Amino acid sequence: MYKLNDRIRRYRRKGGLSLWIALMLLTAACSQEGASPQPLSSAMPASVEELSTARAQQPPAEKSEVQRTANEDKERVGTVSQSLGQLENRRDRMAVDTVLQMYEALHAEDREAYFRYADIASVRMTPSKLDVLIEEAGKRELKPERFRSFDKLTLAEDSRRLLSIHYGSQVELVLEELSYGDQNVWFVNVFPDGPKVIDQTAIYPGAYELGREASFEELVAAGIQSAAEYREFLASNYDTPLWTPIQTVSLLYQAAQEGDEQAFAAIAGGGEGYYAQLYASDMVPFADWMKAYGSVQAFPLELLPHDRIAEAFRESCDERYGEDWQLIAAWEPEDPAERRGTYWILTPSTDQTRYVVREAFTGNLQLFVQ
Repeated sequence: MYKLNDRIRRYRRKGGLSLWIALMLLTAACSQEGASPQPLSSAMPASVEELSTARAQQPPAEKSEVQRTANEDKERVGTVSQSLGQLENRRDRMAVDTVLQMYEALHAEDREAYFRYADIASVRMTPSKLDVLIEEAGKRELKPERFRSFDKLTLAEDSRRLLSIHYGSQVELVLEELSYGDQNVWFVNVFPDGPKVIDQTAIYPGAYELGREASFEELVAAGIQSAAEYREFLASNYDTPLWTPIQTVSLLYQAAQEGDEQAFAAIAGGGEGYYAQLYASDMVPFADWMKAYGSVQAFPLELLPHDRIAEAFRESCDERYGEDWQLIAAWEPEDPAERRGTYWILTPSTDQTRYVVREAFTGNLQLFVQ
């Protein structure tokens, strides 16, 4: 019953898009000379009972075979754990290096270089704040030993959840030692155009009315909450989405890769849009995509102008969403000529503070893109 209801909900959620796609595919098929319909397979998937019966009828495996399989599983687990550890080390190093590169740009007063390594919302919305960052950076000598990564897994679960919802499931934290126990906390995440510093907060003994007996992890958690609240204030005050469309889609792929349903649902629009009712299976295609490519830097993510979108599809989107919609294409990198990938249609949320996913379709995009 759950699967049937799930399918019914999916059909309703897709709305007119499914009909539009079906009509376009039918038109394309009819236009091909000599094309003949392929018969559908009559084979039905085996039921759970049939599979259980077949499994029971199989002869028992030899003990040596079972032992060998168990040993292989242990080796596989060990290899995966080692790979994950190496991945975490690379992310930590990447985050620290990105903060150092941002600081080098600030010391050189190179604004163009700064924006290659940082995209802090408050600086983007109030450019004069970049002058403040340059002035503050100039007061301190750039010493790499003052910077170290912070293990976010030491935070409480609610703090980690807040961090991933506001900054992405793969965000890394870098601590910068100042003086008298004060520290800057820098937030770093990876996007298609490279890793970027995306926010900053400061912590010190007794900060946020926690008292001097508060643990370091409690201070970092309070700093994260303060930074997240300020981001929400900026978004509502300026009526501007904090993430660009491409950044939004990047964060969705990262959330799927990490199996982070809460972050995926929040970044996709919360209670608004295509994923207002998120099912666990919704993330599977994007998790598989990231399993194949590993990083949002490994495949093209492109914001397509409206004049590159097929006229009939563009008019359909105008009719449904007005003119303020964006189409992001995630292309399969193996064979660009095939034009396979996923398109994402985003519009600003009702309160204008973020982008909301309105449609997502994976397959051959030739019918949609000119």
